Amino acid sequence: MEENIAIFETAFVTADFRAMDTALSKDAHAHLWPTPRTKAYRKDYVAQVSAYEPFAHCLRNRFFLDYMAQLTTNNEIEMLINFGCGFSMYPFLLPKTLGHIEIDMPNTIAFKEEKVVHWQKTGVLPKREIRFLSADFNTDYAARLKDKILEIKGNKRCFILLEGVLFFIDRNDTHVLFQLFGELQQEGDYVGSVSFPKAVENSSAFKKMTTFALERLNANEKFEYQTVEDHFYATLPKYRLLKHEHTLSLANLYAPERPLHSTEVLDEHMYILKKY
Repeated sequence: MEENIAIFETAFVTADFRAMDTALSKDAHAHLWPTPRTKAYRKDYVAQVSAYEPFAHCLRNRFFLDYMAQLTTNNEIEMLINFGCGFSMYPFLLPKTLGHIEIDMPNTIAFKEEKVVHWQKTGVLPKREIRFLSADFNTDYAARLKDKILEIKGNKRCFILLEGVLFFIDRNDTHVLFQLFGELQQEGDYVGSVSFPKAVENSSAFKKMTTFALERLNANEKFEYQTVEDHFYATLPKYRLLKHEHTLSLANLYAPERPLHSTEVLDEHMYILKKY
């Protein structure tokens, strides 16, 4: 019998995707998270939505990992603040000099902190400087979270990462997030964001994905989604759009030999912004 999962459990599935091609994703620790339950969901998702999803998530992880690693090497950033961190493993893939603030829903972040602390104590993961904070982006969280982040961050130059969040929140909550980013960051800091443009709704993969989500996420969780156009990023006050990639362009960069059927790819878009 097919078993539904909660929205927060999709983070396990995303980790499972990254673990399927570690040569591409460069995530040697993603395999720690999936469970038999979420692996079964992942198999159904790949079969019913898109066979390219593991590939797409590996590409996304690799893109941000490479970009942030280069910024760290160039001494342009000193801290990664990951909003909606899920079970991403960037702290253990990036240079150990980088500090980290991981932020997600209370149940997700509590579980992640417990596991990460245990794995560091037992030598499964290397030691890293990580602070874990909880926040529900659908609530009035911004002022409280701002104070906590500034207390930890101080004047350190930072990269704010926003993966897998904008799809699940509305435009008002999105504006609250980016206003918060502007208050946390100083000139020269970076934001990396992920979203779908509206045009992706026309692809067969996207239609199958929304149908699958409605059928296989827990019935008591309302599923709504948001698309975001390029114009949103290009017109953000005090930010300049530096780089814009998407799944298909990253496939050409990292795996040009691999043939793709573009309508069957969930073509996520990735943006790099710099504050001025």
